[in-house]
Amino acid sequence: MKETIMISVILPVYNVERYLRKCLDSLLQQVYKNFEVIAVNDGSTDTSLIILEEYKNKFQHYLIINQENQGLSEARNQGLKYAQGKYIYFLDSDDYIIPEMFLNLVDLAESNQLDLIKFDARPFCDIPNSNISMSNYDTKDTLIENKLYTREEYVQSVKKKFMPPVWLYFIKASIIFENNLAFKKGLLHEDELFTVQLLKHCKRIMYDSHRYFQRRYRVNSIMTNSINSNPKSYSSKIEIIKIFSELQKNELNKTNFNLFLQKRKNCLFTTLFFYKNKPKIETLKLLKTEKVQCDLRTFLREMKKILM
Repeated sequence: MKETIMISVILPVYNVERYLRKCLDSLLQQVYKNFEVIAVNDGSTDTSLIILEEYKNKFQHYLIINQENQGLSEARNQGLKYAQGKYIYFLDSDDYIIPEMFLNLVDLAESNQLDLIKFDARPFCDIPNSNISMSNYDTKDTLIENKLYTREEYVQSVKKKFMPPVWLYFIKASIIFENNLAFKKGLLHEDELFTVQLLKHCKRIMYDSHRYFQRRYRVNSIMTNSINSNPKSYSSKIEIIKIFSELQKNELNKTNFNLFLQKRKNCLFTTLFFYKNKPKIETLKLLKTEKVQCDLRTFLREMKKILM
């Protein structure tokens, strides 16, 4: 009888030859072995594809998809088309995970019939003497470990400290496929949208405080560079705000999820004021059309980035 694959690891790859072996080795070193790796080479121009081919015979379940460059969202979507696992994990190819991660998360998910597990990360940097706060990816102050949360309880708890990166979540695959969830093509900050849409459909959620994910900050990364002069980043945030407004229309006014959506809109709106050469009229229009307001916590955080 064919063994059911428990985890599908979706691994987008684009010009990460310096880091890819470390990432793939961390998958090989997993204590729990019942998973598949779906590596999507998104038009890499370095030796990333060659490195992926080197590992072809090292995994029991391993698929390489080679495509022209279409961006992170489409690479993840392409990987999802081939996923067979009961659970989905999105791994970035310049980062890596610790050996016990899959063993612990499968056990927790299966024991409690979970839709979603949130866990923590350890950030580190290639640049010497960089000052990175460990609290950037730590949720111990907002969530209780091993407590079973409903959607409403969870979004209420994380409203003030929400972490959208999908690599911080272990996801039941049926939540994605039964609700036709996908990453929006051409959008920056795609996790901000996808993770919120995912949460909308999750009924059983838990938090595991282990720092399973090892988050690399590197000089040329898309999201670790300053993006406050990027017009695409600006327009992406406006688009996400508008999508959140549409989601609110399908929610009762006083649900925690509705309030959570409003909080996300306010936070995104606040960051728009820090963009260089922003179209001020469009920013101000959002005040009226999308019913957003400045979020003080976000404002202070953005100011701190500028002053550092």
